[in-house]
Amino acid sequence: MQNLIHTVIMNSFVVPALIGGGIALVLGIIIIITTKVFALPVDEKLEKVRNILPGVNCGACGYSGCDGYAAALSSGEDTNASRCPVGGPETAAELADFLGLEKPSFIPQVAHVYCQGTVDHTKKRYDYSGTISCSAAHGLFSGPNSCTYGCIGFGDCAEVCPYGAIYMADGIAHVDSSLCTACGLCVKACPKELIEIIPKHLDAYTVKCRNKWPGAQTRKNCTIGCIGCQRCFKVCQYGAITMDGPLAVIDQEKCVRCGECLDVCPTGAIMNGLMLAADENGHPTTSGLHLWTDPREAAKAKAAQAAKAK
Repeated sequence: MQNLIHTVIMNSFVVPALIGGGIALVLGIIIIITTKVFALPVDEKLEKVRNILPGVNCGACGYSGCDGYAAALSSGEDTNASRCPVGGPETAAELADFLGLEKPSFIPQVAHVYCQGTVDHTKKRYDYSGTISCSAAHGLFSGPNSCTYGCIGFGDCAEVCPYGAIYMADGIAHVDSSLCTACGLCVKACPKELIEIIPKHLDAYTVKCRNKWPGAQTRKNCTIGCIGCQRCFKVCQYGAITMDGPLAVIDQEKCVRCGECLDVCPTGAIMNGLMLAADENGHPTTSGLHLWTDPREAAKAKAAQAAKAK
C-alpha cells in the first residue's frame, strides 16, 4: 500500500515536470529557428565605424549620439570624419582611413565659460536657501548673484563633465582646457547658456561676458563686465569684433590675436588665453600671454615716462 502511494505521489510530480520540460524544449527550438530565419543582417561596416567612435554619446558631432553619427558615415550621408571632438585627430584619421575618405584637418576645440563674475566682481542680491543647483536657482529670479546674466556657481556643468575638466573657484565655473574634450555636455547643462565650444587656441582673445545691460547698470552689478563702449570694436582692423547690442563679441575664426582689443578695454571684460587648472591656492590660472591693464593707468604710466624722458 505504501509503495502504491509513493508511486502515485512521484507520478503526480514527475509527469507534469517532464511535460513542462518537453514544452520548454520545443519552444526553445522554435525560438532558435525563428531567430535564425528572421534575423536582420549585421551591417559590419556600421559596426566597425561605431567601434571606432568613443561611445560617449554626447551629441557634440551634431547627431543624436555615436550611433547617429556612425549611421550617417557608413551610409555616405556624411563624409566629414572630423566631427567627433572627443575622439580627436586620432579618431578622425582612423575613420577616414577605414571609410576611404580624405584625411581631415582636425581643429581641436574646447569648452569656454563666458563669465568672469567672481565673488570679487559681483555681490549677492539675496540669500538663496533652495536646492543647490544652477537650474533650480535660475528659476528664482535668475539666481542670487547681482549679475543675472552671469554664472550662478552651483556646478551643474561640473557634475555632468565625465572628464573632471570643470572646477568651481571664486564663485564661478572654470574649464581646465588641458582636460576638456569639447564633448558639449556642460553646454547643455548651463541654464544661462554661458558655455560655448570654441577653437582650442591657447592665445585666444574672448569677451568673457554675456551681459546685455546698459553700461551703467553693468558697472553697478559686475565690475568686470562688458559695458558696450565699442572701443574694441573700433580698434579691431580685421572685422573680428561685432556688437550684439551693448555686448562685444569676438569671432574666433577672424581673430588674429593681435591683442589691441585687450589694451583698450576699460573694464577687463576681454581675456587672453584659455583657463587651466587652479593653482595651489585654489585660484584659476590661464594660458594667456598677456594680462589686461587698465587703459587709464597705462596712460598715466606713459605720461610719466614721457615726462621723465624730458
